[in-house]
Amino acid sequence: MSAGSRKGALIFGLVLIGIGLIFFIAIWYSSATIRHIVATYWPLIPILVGAMKIYNYYTWKEEPAAPGAQQPPSRKCCPSMLGGLLWAGLGILFLLRNFGFGPDFWSLAAHYWPILLILLGAGKVIDYYRRKGGVSLRIGEVIGLLVVLAIGSAMARTLDSDWLWRVPIRFGGTDMNLGTSYGYTQETTYPLRTGLPVRIDNSHGTVTVSPGSDGEIRVRLRKVVFEEEEARAKEIAGEIQIQGGEEGKAEATLFIVKTNREDLSAKNYRFNTDMDVFVPKQLQLDIQNPFGGVNVSGLDAKLNIESSHQPLEVHDCSGTFTIANRYGESRLINLKGNLSVEARRGRVSVDTVKGDVTVRNEYDPVVLNNIEGKATVTDIEGSITLDRITKPVIIDARGSDVTASNLGDSLKISSSHRRIEVNDVAGSLTLSSSYANAVAKRIKGNVDIESNSDRISLDEIGGYIKTVAQGTSVRVNTVGGPVDILTTLRDVVVNGFAKGCRITNERGDISLSTAILGKEEIAAKNRNGDITLILPPDSAFQIDATTRNGRIASDFAGLEPVSGAGDSTTLKGRIKAGGPKITLETENQDIYLRVREVEERSRSNP
Repeated sequence: MSAGSRKGALIFGLVLIGIGLIFFIAIWYSSATIRHIVATYWPLIPILVGAMKIYNYYTWKEEPAAPGAQQPPSRKCCPSMLGGLLWAGLGILFLLRNFGFGPDFWSLAAHYWPILLILLGAGKVIDYYRRKGGVSLRIGEVIGLLVVLAIGSAMARTLDSDWLWRVPIRFGGTDMNLGTSYGYTQETTYPLRTGLPVRIDNSHGTVTVSPGSDGEIRVRLRKVVFEEEEARAKEIAGEIQIQGGEEGKAEATLFIVKTNREDLSAKNYRFNTDMDVFVPKQLQLDIQNPFGGVNVSGLDAKLNIESSHQPLEVHDCSGTFTIANRYGESRLINLKGNLSVEARRGRVSVDTVKGDVTVRNEYDPVVLNNIEGKATVTDIEGSITLDRITKPVIIDARGSDVTASNLGDSLKISSSHRRIEVNDVAGSLTLSSSYANAVAKRIKGNVDIESNSDRISLDEIGGYIKTVAQGTSVRVNTVGGPVDILTTLRDVVVNGFAKGCRITNERGDISLSTAILGKEEIAAKNRNGDITLILPPDSAFQIDATTRNGRIASDFAGLEPVSGAGDSTTLKGRIKAGGPKITLETENQDIYLRVREVEERSRSNP
């Protein structure tokens, strides 16, 4: 096999190992997803490429000329040390940024990309003096040089463009912009007919709305103009105006407050406009503010807000609330009325609401506290935290962590690939999950579960438990109602059941234990897995146990297993006057019927 073929086989093998590890981790560890692993650790690829180039540089040897040959041997070029360092350096920089460390790559590259040209030239000079006539310019290097020139010029040009200077940057909660700026203020008051809806249009600035006088709208406009010369900035500020008035055809249906930014768009001015608007306490209000923040307080209103890229806050209001905010944090505090939030890539925090709450988000957390109403939350690849919700809760959490506690009614969860933790639910729990780690404690109602490849732990369940699963392990401690569990490939452990118990498993063990034997039937059916049943010593029951290719062991006097036809072993009988029927059946494994005190003594004295 040639050296090139061997190297190709090595690289292919390493790639297969890496892909296999990614899928293995995503399957067996619920906190990791393929998307999360790839998005976080992809810079390892350029790091490995760079490490391989550096290794090749130090291990490269020039082929000697063959004895008696008329022509010199073909000279293979020495691998580039500079290329290896660049690959590894860029990979490390991106990896650090994924973990929240190090400088921003794009800002760094936009200012210092010509260093790449300097390093490339220095590398060629060094190669010339090291190998004299063995230096050539490769076609790949020429193409790479052109790409560096194109990308570097584009990034530098982007930094010099006008739109970038308009984008606000937040330092310690304060919006700031790049470049020299001058501020100016304008105030205007408009009469407002009672009952007429109001719309506020703005962009690239903050809108703050507070209650004012009835029958009027008062607007304070702060203009921030980005210009080097103050005289020119003042001139531009004079062109920026507030516009307000009624709109409608035959009869006015809406009062609009806005700036004339659209009229000035062709002039390419750079400015922000912040609005302080004072409106009647009771009204219907619509706010449109892309690329700007919103703060509303103290209103009794039907409120609709659309904003983006900056924080949004509504507090101490009543009415109905429809909120849409993209790429910015949304805070909704102390509201009376139904609330609907449509977010994207921004944290949503809702605290103290008397009404129903609906939230949709992705890639960022959702936090709900103290809600007197229903709650419906959808979040993709983020996290959901709920506390003190009085009415039914519905959660759709694909790829999101879920934490819910102190719920006054039922809870329904659909989730995958992440952690689920539920505590203190006054109603029932319905769970549909896959590749998750779910823990539920102190559920007063029933528990219904559909599961695939999960790890489920249930403690102190007041009602019944019904689980239909595949490849899921289930552990139950203390349940007040009947237990019905169907799963495969993983163990099932049920401790402290008070009523009937029916377990079906395959290729996983079953362990059942109770301190008080009820009157309802106990049935456990397994294949390629043990069955262990632990009962109190004073139990009265009738039993029918069968295993094929296994054995049966009993701690109860008078119950002795009998070998049957073929490889089967059975145990049938009655203890005391009889009681609930117990049916145990497995294949290729054993059955153990234990007395609780004996079992506990053997555990304490191994």
